[in-house]
Amino acid sequence: MVAYTFDNLPGSEEDIDFSDLERKFAVPEQEETLENVVVVDNLPIIDQGKIEKLTGALQKNVFKNAGKFKANGVHMPLADEGKTKGYAFIEFETAQQAQAAVRLGNGFPLERSRRLQVNPFMDVERYTEVEDEYRAPPAEPFIDHGHLKSWLGDEFARDQFATHVGNNVAVYWNETAQPAELITARDNWTGTRVQWSPLGSYMCTFHRPGLALWGGPEFKKLMRVVHPFITHAEFSPSEQYLVTFSSEPISTEAVDKMLGAEEQHQNPFTADDEGHSVCIWNVRTGTLMRSFALPMNKDGTPVKTTWPQFKWSPSEKYFARMTHGSSISIYEAPSMALLDKKSMKVAGIQDFSWCPRVLEDTRTGAARPEMLAYWTPEEGNLPARVTVMAVPSREVVRTKNLFSVFSASLHWHPSGKMMCVRVQRYTKSKKS
Repeated sequence: MVAYTFDNLPGSEEDIDFSDLERKFAVPEQEETLENVVVVDNLPIIDQGKIEKLTGALQKNVFKNAGKFKANGVHMPLADEGKTKGYAFIEFETAQQAQAAVRLGNGFPLERSRRLQVNPFMDVERYTEVEDEYRAPPAEPFIDHGHLKSWLGDEFARDQFATHVGNNVAVYWNETAQPAELITARDNWTGTRVQWSPLGSYMCTFHRPGLALWGGPEFKKLMRVVHPFITHAEFSPSEQYLVTFSSEPISTEAVDKMLGAEEQHQNPFTADDEGHSVCIWNVRTGTLMRSFALPMNKDGTPVKTTWPQFKWSPSEKYFARMTHGSSISIYEAPSMALLDKKSMKVAGIQDFSWCPRVLEDTRTGAARPEMLAYWTPEEGNLPARVTVMAVPSREVVRTKNLFSVFSASLHWHPSGKMMCVRVQRYTKSKKS
């Protein structure tokens, strides 16, 4: 500011030069962004007085693991009659929380027949700025991996098998009257072992950073799964999904370090996956559908679990896992959401099994609900029991009490129309 004296006082306030003060105390301009805002659609239309209750339900049940809403950060537009319009704008504290909200909330079953649609607000803004003139995106080159079931066309109807000896993996045609015919052999093809998918479409190789799928007549690499130190892998029955397990809990920082700076973009995990050990992947796209933590006891020790972690229904619309002795959790695919948002408490549950077929109604031909059977042991004066229930309704279809039983195993007929229970009974002296 210019030094003023009685001889050069400015005539008015507008004549005072504040430029030096403006430079000294200038606040840098901040770029406005709405990356921390999401749009939630398909909400129930409610009265204005119920907005607070719905907001609390969204925070507690849907976005609990994403982050907290900002104060006054939920806006539900109202129609003329005073009711909401069925959508809301929600502001989180950070853009990372908003990204987690999209992943956790999109497709979330708020009610049995109502699934939320959650999108970043900036996506909506981008869509409004789309040019009127259509421009075709650049076409990605088609990569021909060959037919994944080409082995079925073998003129001698031979099967294939793989051997892993030392550092070498070889795939052969199986012969009956002569030595096996070599198809391909590669050194260092796998890190630990190989595994076939149930329908023979893929061969898996296990490596330190994860797992790779190979297929086609030339066994080209089809997909790579980044999940360090995988020890177990299991496909769904029709090979649509792949479940992987690692004894090393997920750490995004450790995965970034393993991949290196040039490949960190291939890290599929976020903060929400930290500490989880089980992952489900879409086999065709390689997309991580969801990760799961291992069930834990109240004292923090792992619950007794078995492999496979999940058992799939024949349609692959549902998959379930059991917490031994206490509950069974049924999830829906492809949303990967917990059915009815809660596990089913079954005291003492020992094992369960899906009916292997989706049965049809003999009168209408319509598909019946899928079925799941489980058994519980004797407890006090209560007998052991086998229960068959419908999914997703959880309606009990049939129960059967069993006496003097200490162990049972469930076996469905391949047609799904019959089930037998193999039991081991106590003797009169209560010895097995």
